[in-house]
Amino acid sequence: MIRKAHPTDMSAMDPTPEQIRERSLEIRNRWSPRERARRLGVKRASWMPPTISELELPGGIGEYEVN
Repeated sequence: MIRKAHPTDMSAMDPTPEQIRERSLEIRNRWSPRERARRLGVKRASWMPPTISELELPGGIGEYEVN
């Protein structure tokens, strides 16, 4: 709850740090998992085809004869 004060004293109407924390938590608790991830900066995974290195291919540049 926000403290009420005389209109000329604007600083007394500000919420306390505890009130801000409580209200912020209430808001964050309503976020969907998708919204939470977005706000945390989590990048959406996109599908990429599997890849292999040329070194893993038979006869690739990674194979050579030792004399």
